[in-house]
Amino acid sequence: MKRIVGLLFLCIMALTLFACGQDQASDKEVLELLKDYKTVQYNIKDPLNPPSGTEIGEKVKGYFREDEYEKQMANRVFQIAPEIAKASNKSIQLENVKLKKSKENKDGTIDYDYTIKLKLYDDQSSEEIEKNGQLTVDGLKITRDWEDRSS
Repeated sequence: MKRIVGLLFLCIMALTLFACGQDQASDKEVLELLKDYKTVQYNIKDPLNPPSGTEIGEKVKGYFREDEYEKQMANRVFQIAPEIAKASNKSIQLENVKLKKSKENKDGTIDYDYTIKLKLYDDQSSEEIEKNGQLTVDGLKITRDWEDRSS
């Protein structure tokens, strides 16, 4: 009887640990999430007719927890790429994303540092810009996205 109870207890513990581990996304999944999100945020093909910040915001809404999405919209974050494209008369394309885990928080969220490389280009020239940022995720939902806007 003790053996059966012990075995049952071990099975329950293993299932509990397995279930808890399913809430956290792998670093690879977070990298794909970030690539997809930043592609939508930054890729501008036609600088003379870019999407609005609101249009971009609607496309990326599913990547965010509601409160962070509202914060990003209020800060007009999704307006930046269209304004840069229009002002420079250059298209923008996400070239590369690097992601590094920085901290696992007690609340189950995970902090990451990231670097994105953007290419601004037209028929005559192109230049690459690197932007650094920080991301916090809860599973596969963004709870914080901060970019260094000084560069």
